[in-house]
Amino acid sequence: MKNVLPAKLNGIASRREWLLTAMAALTLPANSWAQAPGVPDGPSGPVTTLGIFSLLGDGIQITVPSDITDSRLDRNARDSLPTKEIGFDQAALRAVHEFMKQQRPSAKLQMFRATTPLSLPEQRDVAEGAKRAELPSWIAQAIVQAKLSHLLLITRHRGDAAFPVADGFTVGKGTVEGIGYYLDAITEVKNRDTGMKSQGFLGAYAMIRVQLMEVASGKILSSQDIRAGQLYAGRKDTEAENVWNALTPTEKVEALRSLVRDGMSRVLPQLIAQA
Repeated sequence: MKNVLPAKLNGIASRREWLLTAMAALTLPANSWAQAPGVPDGPSGPVTTLGIFSLLGDGIQITVPSDITDSRLDRNARDSLPTKEIGFDQAALRAVHEFMKQQRPSAKLQMFRATTPLSLPEQRDVAEGAKRAELPSWIAQAIVQAKLSHLLLITRHRGDAAFPVADGFTVGKGTVEGIGYYLDAITEVKNRDTGMKSQGFLGAYAMIRVQLMEVASGKILSSQDIRAGQLYAGRKDTEAENVWNALTPTEKVEALRSLVRDGMSRVLPQLIAQA
């Protein structure tokens, strides 16, 4: 069962705030970052109740590479394509549910997603704040209300534009962010299935950060980055002439969902092993 919570970033709860709230419902000053006394530094406890917070949302990023040849520079043009009901959060949450059901069946799961989309900078701020046990107040409140022992935070991240071709090589320039498509209209590629050559390619990508936090200590026990990319070339003349048409609308959505789902399944074993 998924819990839908408001995505408000104007309130930040520190480790001290939500630890003391859980202990005695004490009132703390806003923006108090002090370490709570008596927080254990020993081994982490077992995962009894895991809260999974997926903040991915449904928006698709569009990246167009620049014509700058210096690989040290990144001036790729980026834009966001607002979309609804694509299901990135659902894909991530389902992957966690299936993994935990098999590997940690005794753990209780609580799943959360935001009702309003968070921008890429906002999601990065949440991920960075988690390293200091500084969380948005709505997440801190959910931790207390659901009596979580651990939380799994899933946010959009960034990574190199690298799309696999033959023999282990990749193509792409600069960086990409979040979940979306890279539109290259210059690089000549050949469709493996049809043999057709395309002037350019469509690259699907998912750049995601997954962090596991222990509630008792406020520590990040493990963090894994998903950096997944898949290249698509035209299958017929109309697709080869316009790389955006290399996939149908339905195929575009499913390709991105698959990257999210498969990426989560790939990092979860190592991530949960730390708890």
